[in-house]
Amino acid sequence: MRRNLIKPMKLRFLAIGVVWASMTMLVQGEWATFTYSSGFQNGGVIPDNSQVGWADTRQVSGLTGEILDVNVGLQLSGGWNGDLYSWLVHSTGFAVLLNRVGGTGVNPPGYGDAGMSMMLDDQGEKGDIHWYGGGFIPTTTAWPTVPDGAPTPSDNWKPDGRYVDPIDGDVGVTPRTALLSSFNGLNPNGDWTLFIADVAAGETSTLTSWTLNIQTAAVPEPASLVQGAVVVLLMGGVMGGYRLRGQKRRFHSH
Repeated sequence: MRRNLIKPMKLRFLAIGVVWASMTMLVQGEWATFTYSSGFQNGGVIPDNSQVGWADTRQVSGLTGEILDVNVGLQLSGGWNGDLYSWLVHSTGFAVLLNRVGGTGVNPPGYGDAGMSMMLDDQGEKGDIHWYGGGFIPTTTAWPTVPDGAPTPSDNWKPDGRYVDPIDGDVGVTPRTALLSSFNGLNPNGDWTLFIADVAAGETSTLTSWTLNIQTAAVPEPASLVQGAVVVLLMGGVMGGYRLRGQKRRFHSH
């Protein structure tokens, strides 16, 4: 009696596990890469000493599922890197990419290097872009080259993330709260806006290109969920029939 009852229960759990595994296989991450290098306002030149700044809005369409991860590539030439304040916005998501890199309470101007070419990633192994060190051009040598656009796991910088006024705030002591993870869970389609301002006088920066790397998770179709439920019910019926036959055999054996 005991063996015949336990075995069907094990098989029932096995059936549910198989259905669950088949459903979770549908949830997988895919990367999409969008690179923009033309059609910029003012030819990509960031107005000097202007908090009004410069913006570029691009529409993404055709992606399915919700956002798992977002990385942003920036290629800038000329200027004074410590003058730049930049953010990215999409739907309810907001991330500060740059906030006067190198700027502190005792060194408000920040780093005086001209230009940068890098990928910003919340998991960037090169560390916080705000403290890249100065004295050289911050770059990412492993610019995405793989076919599906997925960034390499190393050699990327973390975004600044300091949501504080670049003029009056002490960015050097402000915690990093406005990160790229703010986009996770959102619909990837729609308008994405990159904003850059040069908030001090003296040098002029130019954006030559920017890149969006978006990883999405496919959501199981409702039909898949129904099919999974049907399979579980069918397996439950089979198990019930098996147990009933076992009981009949025991009854006739007496």
